Amino acid sequence: MSTINLENKQILVVEDDEMNFIYINQIFKMTNAAITRARTGYEAIQLCLNNPRYDLILMDIQLPDIDGKEVTRKIRQILPEIPVIAQTAAKSEQDLEMIRQAGCTDVIVKPFKMEEMIRKIEKYF
Repeated sequence: MSTINLENKQILVVEDDEMNFIYINQIFKMTNAAITRARTGYEAIQLCLNNPRYDLILMDIQLPDIDGKEVTRKIRQILPEIPVIAQTAAKSEQDLEMIRQAGCTDVIVKPFKMEEMIRKIEKYF
């Protein structure tokens, strides 16, 4: 499997599920990226306010406190240019279109393979 070197890149992973985060973290470890995790939408917004230097956000859509689409809208006010890749189990075109309209740059549908995630990330670096 090919990987990319993201040394000196900061990635915010917004994910409440522990197993999903472990899987995603393993993918990013192969890229040498620096990972910050937010477990809730409000935590993600706060992190973006405190550190506007993230290079990419991986956004879970179903969060315990606030919908990932709404989190993305709020983050867009802080970081309008940052790539936001939504991760979701939703597969309908209507759901995917709503995610894009919320400001997500791209979408990856769960469950996804490591190679698929690497290809998505590669597009933005």
